[in-house]
Amino acid sequence: MRTAAIHTPAALASLAGLLALSTAPASAAPPVFWEPVPYLSMADIPAGFYAGNVPGFLDTLEDGALDGQLSANKGSVIGPGQFDGLRDSVDADDGSIDGSGVGGHSFFFNGGAQGITFTFTGTQLPTAFGLVWTDGFGDVTFSAVDGNGVSLGSITRGGFADPAVSGATAEDRFFGLQYDGGIRSVSIVNSGGGGIEIDHLQYGGTAPVPEPASWALMLGGAALLRLRSLRRPA
Repeated sequence: MRTAAIHTPAALASLAGLLALSTAPASAAPPVFWEPVPYLSMADIPAGFYAGNVPGFLDTLEDGALDGQLSANKGSVIGPGQFDGLRDSVDADDGSIDGSGVGGHSFFFNGGAQGITFTFTGTQLPTAFGLVWTDGFGDVTFSAVDGNGVSLGSITRGGFADPAVSGATAEDRFFGLQYDGGIRSVSIVNSGGGGIEIDHLQYGGTAPVPEPASWALMLGGAALLRLRSLRRPA
C-alpha cells in the first residue's frame, strides 16, 4: 500500500515552526556576576557558587604552571626566586593563614591597565568560572564572554586595593560568574595600572559547545520525523 504526504497549509506551518525550533539554541538564564568577597583559602569559595559547593577544577598554581585546559593571553606564573617579598599568593598556599602571601605562587602581569584574559580551551564549557585577585591598584573590572565570543557583561568594584605591594592578603577578593550557557573566557583589569596578580583559577559545571554539523543533523532529523507524522494511508 502506498502512502502520500499531506501538504496542507496547517501542516506546512507546523513543520516550519518545528524546523525553526530545531535551529534555535537552547535558552539560558542571564549571566550572574557574584560580588567580590574576601578570600584567604579555598574554604572561602562562596557557598552556592558550584553544584555541591566544590569546583570541578581549582588551580592554586603551586606546581608553577597554569593547568586545567586554561590559557592566558599575557603574564606568567611566578614563584620563589621571582619578586620575593613582593609576590602575593592566596594566603593559605604557603601552609598557613598568616596575613602574608609571599611564600606561594601567583599569576603576574606587569600591565594591570591592560588586564589578563584567561580562556578555557576544552570543548565542554564551564558554567561557573572564578578567580582570586590578589594585588593591584585602583578599581577592578571583571568580565566574560560565552562560547561564541559574545560578551556576558562585566562588573567593576573598588575600595579594597591597598597601596602596598608586599604580599598582604586582606585585600584579596574572589570574582566569579555563573552562566548555564557556558563560559569561554574571563578577563580582569586594574584601573590604577601597575602590575596585577591572580591566583586560584577555578571552574565547575559543563555546557556542550554546539557545532554547526550538530545543528544540521538536528534539522534533518526533525524534518524527517515531522514528514513521517504527516503521512497516512492513501
